[in-house]
Amino acid sequence: MSEAAVLARIDQAADAIRKKARSQPKVGLVLGSGLGAFAGELASRVAIPFGEIANFPVSSGVVGHAGEVVLGSVGATPVVVLSGRIHYYEGR
Repeated sequence: MSEAAVLARIDQAADAIRKKARSQPKVGLVLGSGLGAFAGELASRVAIPFGEIANFPVSSGVVGHAGEVVLGSVGATPVVVLSGRIHYYEGR
């Protein structure tokens, strides 16, 4: 796949997330196992399952990983959170 094609796929995924965002995140976090509760506590929470995001890899269901992008805020700071992630051992 060419670099231009990869960048186009990334742009499509980012656009799908931006469409659901209420504000532009200032902080991004990738949560590990056991930290999913943090994403559930965000104010103005909007969760997007990985499978609903164009060109976004979908986890094979690792326990403790919700497999969603969560937009919200902590205090006055808008954040984006990966609640779950794709692992090397999942064939990615």
